[in-house]
Amino acid sequence: MRGKAGTIQQNRKSGQEGRGTVSHGKKRRGNGLVTGIAFLAGALAVYKRIPLTNRIGDNGNAYFGMAYDTWLFFFLLCGYAMQTVVARLTAARCAKGQYRNTRRVWNAALLYTVVLGVAGTAAMLLSAGVLSDGLFRTGTAAVVIRCMAPAVFVTSLLGALRGYFQGMGSMIPTVFSRFAEELAGLILMFVLVSGMGEHGKKVGALLFQPDYEQAFGAAGAAIAFLLGSLISLLLLVILYFLFQGSFRRRERKDSGKGMEGYRRIGRLIAGAALPVILTGFAMQGSFILDQILFLQLMPSGSDTIAQWGIYTGKYRILSGIPAMLAAAACTGLVPSLSASALGMNMGRAKEKAFLMLKLSLAVSLPLAVYFAITADNLVPALFSTGNMETAARLLRIGSGAIVLQALAVAVSCILHGLEREKLLFGSAGISLIVHVILLYFLLHSFGLGIEGVVYAVTGLYAVFVILGLVCAFRTISWRGDWGRLIGIPVISSAGMGVVVYLMNRFLAAVMGTGLLCLLCFAAGLIIFVCLMLSLRGVTQRDLKSIPGGGVFLAVGRFLRFM
Repeated sequence: MRGKAGTIQQNRKSGQEGRGTVSHGKKRRGNGLVTGIAFLAGALAVYKRIPLTNRIGDNGNAYFGMAYDTWLFFFLLCGYAMQTVVARLTAARCAKGQYRNTRRVWNAALLYTVVLGVAGTAAMLLSAGVLSDGLFRTGTAAVVIRCMAPAVFVTSLLGALRGYFQGMGSMIPTVFSRFAEELAGLILMFVLVSGMGEHGKKVGALLFQPDYEQAFGAAGAAIAFLLGSLISLLLLVILYFLFQGSFRRRERKDSGKGMEGYRRIGRLIAGAALPVILTGFAMQGSFILDQILFLQLMPSGSDTIAQWGIYTGKYRILSGIPAMLAAAACTGLVPSLSASALGMNMGRAKEKAFLMLKLSLAVSLPLAVYFAITADNLVPALFSTGNMETAARLLRIGSGAIVLQALAVAVSCILHGLEREKLLFGSAGISLIVHVILLYFLLHSFGLGIEGVVYAVTGLYAVFVILGLVCAFRTISWRGDWGRLIGIPVISSAGMGVVVYLMNRFLAAVMGTGLLCLLCFAAGLIIFVCLMLSLRGVTQRDLKSIPGGGVFLAVGRFLRFM
């Protein structure tokens, strides 16, 4: 009897383990799907700026960048925090089964978002002329700023709805709505930019304003951005109403004990939003300040505007790709890092934090080397108008900033996972102050021009990474293999760089720049992955922890590197 009972118990245990494995496999596939869709959305966001630049040129890019950064300022002030705040407050009440309080949180957050969103839109509309003439020193940008102003209200509501679904435990509405937003924005951009550009060309011919074609084209891109956000918002509103039937059934089961008042909820929302807003300004305020300082300190004129257009429409788009990839890889590890830290499993927390740094280096170092080597061919292959030499030069001198920006994303995710938001805000604030001081001296005292902005941004990310790592060291004591963490990606990137350099030098005379850049990228990727796997830069455990890592694991096993 004892043997039979033991067999039955063992079979039950095996069945539970099997079900757990299947459940874990489904969850991992689900995370892989979410990460894949988020990556596609980010890729669309990058890609659509390339045909936009080819249509409106460097000056039009500058006008669009002025409007976008103005929108970013008002969005940070009015709606940026709502996604995080609503997600946190909703998740906390749903976990306790307090669905009536969840409803009250949503009602209060919706009112908060609507009021601030309308106020932000009105402020952006009314200040468009003052900002374009005073801060940006070009009145032509006002029309683009006004076209983008309603996006403050729309994106604020969009963030609140995304936070609501995240608080309910689902990331799928967020990633699908973001993909729909970028896809709709891309399609609408092709139509609106051409139509508005032609209209601006006619108006400019009548008023003897040659820049009107680029400015009106940028206004078309701003309207496409607004409509893409609006389509995404409508999609989430439909999902929200479809979800209400099941949520009301949960509400009816809630006894309503411990009902929270709206005054208390309002204080909670305001208290939770303030640090998020401050952190957002500290993390992203450099984009706004760079633009203002550069346009104020450099001589006014079309050359200065064109330089800013090159920076924001060519360099910043390409240099942000590694950071986007690092964010897609590291964001999915934040919940497990947070769970390990809260469960006092510090060994697992160190492993996750170390993996984030490893992933950020693995995606940024080879891309930085590739950009630096192929810049002279890559920029003309992607863009057909404007100044190519300056964009290529910025891409070369900004290769260090590319790596540091990806590392900054990883450090930010680590501090978020460890729930050290105050340390994150402090590190970002200090680095921003250093950045502004450095930028002022580089522009005012040394007269470096747009290159000075790139050097100052490099300093910004360097200071933030150093301070962020020090803060992380104070929370968890790391004794990882730092030589392998840094050395193997450097060696792999150097080996890849040699091959790409030789290909770029000797094949440039026999094939077009577009095909050459594509061939160099494919060869460099294969060489880098093979070197990383052969040198044990990533382990099987690492690859199993990240979405999409199974592909590289299969390659490593096929080549007998693992």
